[in-house]
Amino acid sequence: MSIRELFRQKLENAEIIPGASVSAKLMKKVARREFLRFNPARFNIYYLGGLLVAGISAAIILYSGNKKSDQQTISNSTGKTSIKDSIEYVTVPAEQIFIHKSDKLKESPNELPDNQREIRAGGESIIKPAQNGVQREDPIVVAKNITDSFSKKGLFEEVSPSMNKLKNGRKDEDVLFEPSATEGCLPLKIGFQIKTESYDSCKWTFGDGGYSFDKHPVWIFDVEGTYNVVLNLFDSDGSQAIYSTIIRVHPKPIARFECVPEKSLPTDNEVHFYNYSTNSIRYKWDFGDGDSSFLFEPRHKYSRSGNFDVSLVVYSDYGCSDSLFVKNAFSGSEDFIDFPNAFIPNIQGPTGGYYSSKSDESAYVFHPSYLGVSDFQLKIFSKIGILIFESNDINLGWDGYFKGQLCEPGVYIWKVRGSFRNGEPFTKMGDVTLLRN
Repeated sequence: MSIRELFRQKLENAEIIPGASVSAKLMKKVARREFLRFNPARFNIYYLGGLLVAGISAAIILYSGNKKSDQQTISNSTGKTSIKDSIEYVTVPAEQIFIHKSDKLKESPNELPDNQREIRAGGESIIKPAQNGVQREDPIVVAKNITDSFSKKGLFEEVSPSMNKLKNGRKDEDVLFEPSATEGCLPLKIGFQIKTESYDSCKWTFGDGGYSFDKHPVWIFDVEGTYNVVLNLFDSDGSQAIYSTIIRVHPKPIARFECVPEKSLPTDNEVHFYNYSTNSIRYKWDFGDGDSSFLFEPRHKYSRSGNFDVSLVVYSDYGCSDSLFVKNAFSGSEDFIDFPNAFIPNIQGPTGGYYSSKSDESAYVFHPSYLGVSDFQLKIFSKIGILIFESNDINLGWDGYFKGQLCEPGVYIWKVRGSFRNGEPFTKMGDVTLLRN
């Protein structure tokens, strides 16, 4: 029998009682092992983890609530005033800058006290307390890089085309330009002046088909009507401001009359003046012998026979005027000027417009037939009022071309002014149809 077996037999029925320290270490080891094992009947590590998660969640909720409550009450820099429910929080992207029309930024945002500043993702909000206890209707919002943005020239607000606002503090009611007149009689010449320098480029649209890119243009309206003149101001970043105003162009009256008899004075020296004027309400006649009249169609007796210069001035209800002066009114002049109502231009190319009875047998040029004309000015307009052709030479007509290009078939407006060799002026207007073979 070996020694190992001998000891086993001797100790098999022996009772061994461990010491107190050994028992304590053994129980701690057993308790640790039970704590790490899930047992619904005992407190273990799994219960402890749940309590920690719940506690952290509750702390986050309480912290958020306290921060929101702090944001609703802000004291001023002296600590004497507490303002509640009268502050405004606004956060916008850093690239947008807006200033409300009724507020001007009197202090630099970077110089505001810390209790009036808030840094948020995407930009910096400036918190402005209510003034005199009244809350502002709209907030002031500035970008994160406010100093750099305000130093830039020509800041425009991104608004709808119907609004007139600039980022440099202009109000809706501020005008961006002023015309030299808002209404007048034909032909109406108006100059326009822009009232701001905060832009990079501009475009004018005059409402009659014309436009300009000049800073201070001058425009002539040759056709009566109401025109909406629009100014677009453009900034280098692509934003724009728009402003418009209405221009009213009143028709000019036309003075026309005829006297009977026309060739010589009758034995009783009485002349009847027939008035063919249009768009007029007041009249002033000068009979050439020192007498005058304000009647519509007066009769006048001359105290002697001879020849006299007669004039008529007419006025419209808008104050526009026109006059007709006939020199030697009783000489029986047979001078005239007339225009055709249609022509066919040469489709081979521009002819230059000069014509004669032989060179224009095919009627390639629009020109008048006339007798005794001394002064002459002819203008051709499109139906929308664009000047197509102009001539001060009665031997130069319109060949149907505009800037080297054949005009489209259709109706065009002509207007002629001038005088006959006896000094009698004339003004006529009509339409001509451009045809093509």
